[in-house]
Amino acid sequence: MKWLTLSVIMCTLLVAPGAGADTTYRYDSPAITVTLSQQIPYPAHPGEELTLVIKTANCGGEPAKNIVWHLDAKEPFELKETGEATQTLPELRVSETTNTEYYLTVDPDARSGEYIIDLNITYSGEFDREHLTTKSEVELTVVVQGSPDLVLLSADIPEATTKSEFDAEFSVKNVGTGPAKNVKVSFVNQTSILPKQSICYIDTIAPGETAVVKSGFFVDTTTLSQHPLPIMIRYEDEVHETQPAQSYSVLVPVISGNTLFVYLDSQDQLTPGTVGEVTIGIANRGLARAKHVSLTISNEAQFELIDTNIRYIGDIESDDYDTVDFAILPDASCDRISVDVDYADDYGNQYTMTSDVPIKVYSPEELRAIAPQTGRSTGMVAGAIILILLFVFRKRIKRIVSR
Repeated sequence: MKWLTLSVIMCTLLVAPGAGADTTYRYDSPAITVTLSQQIPYPAHPGEELTLVIKTANCGGEPAKNIVWHLDAKEPFELKETGEATQTLPELRVSETTNTEYYLTVDPDARSGEYIIDLNITYSGEFDREHLTTKSEVELTVVVQGSPDLVLLSADIPEATTKSEFDAEFSVKNVGTGPAKNVKVSFVNQTSILPKQSICYIDTIAPGETAVVKSGFFVDTTTLSQHPLPIMIRYEDEVHETQPAQSYSVLVPVISGNTLFVYLDSQDQLTPGTVGEVTIGIANRGLARAKHVSLTISNEAQFELIDTNIRYIGDIESDDYDTVDFAILPDASCDRISVDVDYADDYGNQYTMTSDVPIKVYSPEELRAIAPQTGRSTGMVAGAIILILLFVFRKRIKRIVSR
């Protein structure tokens, strides 16, 4: 217990300052400390001037002599006067401080962030009664705050048909120098083009970055035109100050939406090696007319065309149709005709569609199976006619005899 009490007393004496003790310890040499005292303005802004106030203090026990500061300004900073990179001071006495100022300009394209500028300091003095020169380097942190600037870079909008849905992509690029925060891309509701989602949100778009916004739309019109789609872009800067909104308008091309249907209207009783005729129909099931309609069939190995393979139809109105005839010489393997349809809409846009139309070529066996049925029915009809004639003439004969 006595040893514990003695230990506590000794520790108290070691940490407590004694009476008359000198609490300021001074090295027997100069000791320079350098700090960035002020950045004016803070933060710096692209394209503006910047002032750095450097505070230098001698915390040592000897004067510092021949002090030299050299600022290594790099992008995005530039000294207003190149010769001002180096500044000197003959002497800085013990406990003295001095301020050194550097005047710079910030590159207009500088982006938001923290930048490091190297400051080299050289000084000499008595270090333990020996004259020495020392050199050190200090990193100065300079804060730059840019300004975001969002633009609608492009809009990938497909041709939309009347009363239909479509998806579109929009590219939004930050061409500014600061990040854009809380970005809202709004599609203004109007009568012709209705957005499925009115607002698309993006957390951040960094400087130079492009963000892609995808959205779906509904075409609520049958009017063929270039319909405007208003777009509004709202956002904030990195300190959440609201920036001016950007307004755009893109055009949505609404086309006819012609839906042409190709079908076999009729055909002869085709047999291999015998010329027959097929009639192909084409119907417009769309909401607008199809213009300059032409139909082409391919002259394939399964059949041979007797005449030309192209038929020009012209315009087919909505809910209307037309037919064309082709004479062919089929072989036994022929079971279809490939048809190409070319047409245009009211804007002059050209379209091509291909369709396979099935046809039937009868074999001799199939014809023999069909022919007896046809003969019996014809004979039955002829017999019925003869019986009726006999009945009529018999009654007439009886009337003549009775007279």
